[in-house]
Amino acid sequence: MKLNVAEQLKLAGKAAHADLSVAFEPLDYSGRIVAFAAPLQLKVDYVYDGDGFHVKGRLDTVLASECALCGRSFEEPFGFSFSERFMKNPSEEDECYEYRGEELDLNRMVNDLIFLNLPLSSVCDEACKGLCPVCGCNLNMARCSCAQDGLKTPFLSLGTLLNDDKEV
Repeated sequence: MKLNVAEQLKLAGKAAHADLSVAFEPLDYSGRIVAFAAPLQLKVDYVYDGDGFHVKGRLDTVLASECALCGRSFEEPFGFSFSERFMKNPSEEDECYEYRGEELDLNRMVNDLIFLNLPLSSVCDEACKGLCPVCGCNLNMARCSCAQDGLKTPFLSLGTLLNDDKEV
């Protein structure tokens, strides 16, 4: 995803706008595959200030997600605003992206921003009941007959802490 900035390099201070739409391949994020159900829509405002480009805008798309509670596949709207800087020869202290020639290559920036804004987990519905921890039944679809009261977990004793009237 490249942005031609030849005109702005000649006219420092002149703002420009671009609307980009790009189909993105799935990304691998520490073993988690981030898949897209729709193209990335990128609205970008940028200006050259004589030293580099200030780029700000908004990215919107739809993720092909899997519910962390019940495992159901669903489409999840995903979007965020951003503000970044591009410089021709940045030093190691500069927190910015490098550009060469008359184009800004936005791919690295977009990848970084997706990973930074990605939710840790996705849930198909706020009211999702998840799976039964005993039999694995999807509790959104059916009611299981497992005895939930007798369920043994290592966290069972933590519930008594909330009901304990003793002062610490």
